[in-house]
Amino acid sequence: IDYASSCNDPFFRESGIFEEITTNLRLGNKEGTFTGQARALLNLVKTEPNITTMLGYQCLEVTPNSSEDRIDSCTIIDHLNSCKFLHRAEYFVDCSNGGEFSKLANVPGESGNPANTEPRKTVQNLFKSEVLIEIARSQNNLPFQCPDWINIRWENNLHLSRLSLMKSLEQQLCGFHRLEWISEDSNSPTPHELCWATWDFIKNRSNFKEVSQRLFIKRIITLHPNQSLFRGIGDYILKEEDLVQGNSFEDSVAVSRAPIRAINPCSTSSSKQIVLPDSFEIPLRSLYSPKIKNLLWAGSHASCEAVVSASLAHPPTLSLIGSAAGHCAARCIIDKRLPRTLSKSGHIEKLRRELEKKNHRTGKLLPHDENNLTTTARVYASTIWQDKNLLELMREPGMETDACLVQFPVTSARIDTIKLLIDCHANQRVDARLLEGSAQNPHIQGSCLGTDSFDSGKPGEQWVIFHFNKVIKKNGWYFLELRSNQNFKIIEGVHAPVGHLVQYPRKKCGISIDNPYSEYSVATAFTPHPHRCAIIEIEPSQKSYDASEMIAENSRPTNLPGLWISQPSQFSYPEFVEFHWSNPITISRIDIFFDPSFGYCTPPKPSFSGDEYAISLVKNYRIYFTNKDGKAKLVDEIKENTSAHQVHLFDACTIKSMEIEILSTHGLDRAQVFRVAAYE
Repeated sequence: IDYASSCNDPFFRESGIFEEITTNLRLGNKEGTFTGQARALLNLVKTEPNITTMLGYQCLEVTPNSSEDRIDSCTIIDHLNSCKFLHRAEYFVDCSNGGEFSKLANVPGESGNPANTEPRKTVQNLFKSEVLIEIARSQNNLPFQCPDWINIRWENNLHLSRLSLMKSLEQQLCGFHRLEWISEDSNSPTPHELCWATWDFIKNRSNFKEVSQRLFIKRIITLHPNQSLFRGIGDYILKEEDLVQGNSFEDSVAVSRAPIRAINPCSTSSSKQIVLPDSFEIPLRSLYSPKIKNLLWAGSHASCEAVVSASLAHPPTLSLIGSAAGHCAARCIIDKRLPRTLSKSGHIEKLRRELEKKNHRTGKLLPHDENNLTTTARVYASTIWQDKNLLELMREPGMETDACLVQFPVTSARIDTIKLLIDCHANQRVDARLLEGSAQNPHIQGSCLGTDSFDSGKPGEQWVIFHFNKVIKKNGWYFLELRSNQNFKIIEGVHAPVGHLVQYPRKKCGISIDNPYSEYSVATAFTPHPHRCAIIEIEPSQKSYDASEMIAENSRPTNLPGLWISQPSQFSYPEFVEFHWSNPITISRIDIFFDPSFGYCTPPKPSFSGDEYAISLVKNYRIYFTNKDGKAKLVDEIKENTSAHQVHLFDACTIKSMEIEILSTHGLDRAQVFRVAAYE
């Protein structure tokens, strides 16, 4: 479902439909199995009145119109009941695996990688066979004897494929492993032959034969290597340089944090994933066919280079592409315009605003929302989180390490001292560097502003003080890099405020994806909880969580946390925020963006953590309006909220002020709200 620590943004989670789906999976798959996941997904789809599920059906034919510039209909077959269906539609979105639907429609496209123009004889003459196996553990020893009909030996496989399996087994014995057989012999082994030949090697001749005595093959899943993946040709072909350079597009409708794959032409399994410097944007021009005017793409078969196609196959990225393509198709039908028209200036702005109002991220920066009325309001809050509240967090020792990176937001004009709590193993020296965020991506450490060191003098838990006395030129993320010749532990605060966190060396976190831009990463967490942070005091104190953050245009962390946080509370009395206007305004809609915890990772396979919802989500709240005569009225009360984005619609009314009263969360002892927008 996802890749752990695959980007340089610790607040990486997608908002919108992907967040809704993963929340539903936690609710509907409490057994944490693949069958439970399939059931939960089917339950979700069947609650949508405008979706008809036709699982197991196969598209046989796509029929164009007389001009051959639009799809008129498609024919699908139900093999189980031996019947055909003819589907007609104004627009079609190709979500098929490998663009099979587009190929049936004879859509212009390409296969392979056109950048590889130089012939490579050794690659062309290689034949591949692949299979996915799941290894499980038994209570008893299970010897294995290779069947006589297996006529291959794993040792005769390509070196890269053998090495890839060894690395996979070293990470974990039980679980899923991808097996790949590559040779010049066109008579490649079947998936079952490959599986049992590999198992014979593991159980009887490998370095794992002792530790694998109780292991067995639980499942064999056939893979079909797609050596010539089809990709449509749109008005723009998304290129590798667009991803690496972080190019922005006026018609961007989706954002991806997927790594890029350094493709090995000989071996799929040994191709390395490399973290990009920043998220990348996906333009609408890459999601439709210029020739077939009513066809859009949602998948890795969109208009892109082969290396980019692998990145677009990232499931969270697919969720954003699918939402964008579907919404574009609906807007085309309503406005009676083509996707190409909607991608142009004068039209794309409206489409992007509509998607953003659905909590769908269209670009790295939020488009200007000129209709939001809260930007002219004065904002007040019951309480505001202070730096001293960090000292009240529950504490736990962090990872044992000789280096780490402490990240924190800075809003002051200077940094004089930084004080934090660490556990030293001995009388040791700790060196510190103060770093600002880089210009390209503020989440990556940039220039060094100053250095200092501290001699502990004794082992044990103690406060460490570093003196910098540095002028700060810009607000944003800053980092304290700590190094020592001996191990130490940062004392961490549990459920940190957004923006405070600790990063550790990637190898200590067990992260295999290469990252040339940073040697640190946040430890992978699969539960919907906030990050952990250092117990830290910065002089002068910072003001990062003011109520005015709610009228900014961000609904997630950018170069600052960008949200209001209350002081710790048991909600015996509600926390609240108020919006006051100098002159009465007329509103009919309010959008509230709560904090869904952007820093945890979706598990790579079905599991259940015990937490149904992100604990930072506001659970119960009320909305009050005050009219121009000064009379307050309760206009809405929400109980058991489960969404990070709530839309409230009213009959148009004229008000002088508005109050949002927060009664409880799903577990966090404070209120956190990113953005509140109001519309006429």
